[in-house]
Amino acid sequence: YITLQGQDKVAVIDINAGELLKHVDVDFLNVKDDPHYVVIDNTNNYWYCTLISTGLVLKFDLNTDELVDSVHVGSNPALMALDVENQYLYVSRFMDREATNSQNIHQIDTKTMTVIDTVDVGAYSPHGIALSSDLTTLWVASNSGQHFFKIEINRFGEVSYQPQYFPISSVYADSPIELDHRIFNALEIELSNDDSRLYISCSGIDQVRVFSTATGDSLATITTGIKPWHMQLTDDGSKLYVVNRMGNSVTIVNLETNEISIVQDDSMNMLHGCALSGNNKLLVVTSPGNGNAYIYDTETNTLLHTVNLSDGSEQNPMPTGVAIVQ
Repeated sequence: YITLQGQDKVAVIDINAGELLKHVDVDFLNVKDDPHYVVIDNTNNYWYCTLISTGLVLKFDLNTDELVDSVHVGSNPALMALDVENQYLYVSRFMDREATNSQNIHQIDTKTMTVIDTVDVGAYSPHGIALSSDLTTLWVASNSGQHFFKIEINRFGEVSYQPQYFPISSVYADSPIELDHRIFNALEIELSNDDSRLYISCSGIDQVRVFSTATGDSLATITTGIKPWHMQLTDDGSKLYVVNRMGNSVTIVNLETNEISIVQDDSMNMLHGCALSGNNKLLVVTSPGNGNAYIYDTETNTLLHTVNLSDGSEQNPMPTGVAIVQ
């Protein structure tokens, strides 16, 4: 499932065959809705997508791709983290937009599609988001600031609650969390399988920075291509895949040996999202610049398929978020 921000649709593709199967219409209000990100609940058989311009989160039936329900969270909902067990969805608010100035993370009850609680992290443009495997902690990074945040799930809804926060660089250890300095431009967060390490893609400085979840201390810095965007860890935690938005490339980090390899393809343009198949054998990368999805064999790092995602209209589909049914 791939959100097409330019055509207000979600494309469904067969990643093994490299074929476009269909488009699901998410033109919810007959305006430019901008579907941005998608997550899949393989257990309860639903999928969800955010509409950044309309301010909605949509819920679809995974078997029929029919719209089930929606909820309005406010302008520019961005990324999501899904608690399948308790059927909660956590939604961040988008990268800096002049009219937004959001500091909120929303907790949605997916059974009723209602916002039940909110946490104000105290910094603008919370974007990257990841939920711990024990479902007790939500990690969030500010796209325009210089901190990342540890939210205790059981504190959602407390008006005076200030989540614990940590600087992306020690230089800013004593800086106020509301400082809007736009140096790191943190995009996405990935948690290691044992929840001990946090990976933050810092698109402003061409790095992924690694932190201890126990202390918030910096553990490592990984140099990537130009503007690292979304990331994916393999199931065993041995490799990290990073798409480089302006580098037309994917950085592959062997986390056991610290070796770095690059998959370069100049036909790719403005990379955005990535997802690994359940067996880690296939990597799907989205390219908003040319409207394609690229499917790679991860054993050989060779390109298997290039899938044009357009609905046939003249508008560039601009594929962004991607999630795979496992």
